[in-house]
Amino acid sequence: MTILIVTDNHLFSMAIRAVVKKQYPDGIIVETTTVRNAIEVSPVYECQAMILDAGAADAKDTVLLGNFKNANPHTAILVNLGDQTQFMYTFIRAGATALFSNKSLPEEIHEGLRRAENNTRYISSDIQQQLLSHITEKPLNQTLTKREELMADLLVTNKSHQEIAVIAGGSSKSVGYYKRKIFQKLEVDNVVDLAIKLNKVLVNEKPNY
Repeated sequence: MTILIVTDNHLFSMAIRAVVKKQYPDGIIVETTTVRNAIEVSPVYECQAMILDAGAADAKDTVLLGNFKNANPHTAILVNLGDQTQFMYTFIRAGATALFSNKSLPEEIHEGLRRAENNTRYISSDIQQQLLSHITEKPLNQTLTKREELMADLLVTNKSHQEIAVIAGGSSKSVGYYKRKIFQKLEVDNVVDLAIKLNKVLVNEKPNY
């Protein structure tokens, strides 16, 4: 197992190295301080996982993360949010395989690494609780009409406005109107966050490893 650690925090590096070595005594650890550097070194190593410190200089640059994923489609990305859990949606949208925080136990990081080997997602319990609280803040049946619920279900399938209009009846313009209205009611600004609110998974959000 070869694992790439991206951090500019010495204490974070020491802690993660200890966790990795306990799980993979013979594993190889490669380390860089930025995602940009990770992209540059990745052709040299065949890394099964990248552990990203969300506090690293360019960690939240989703364009760079996308470039890394494109260059390393088989590398799982595990993100430690630290105390910056407000960015969990950013990394979910960027296709992170696993999410942790400062509150996560070492055992949860072990489980995230194990899941990464099987190409399945993992979210630590404290972040799961935050996601659930966001989902249950407002009962959907009290905020959306039946028509809006139908439109919301179709929107998270990532169909085009034209396709949704054909299925639901109406025009592409009316789909756009409902989309804006749904986003406003549920206090989201993109389809990924809408999917989380609806407790669904986007069709194209499954990692392709």
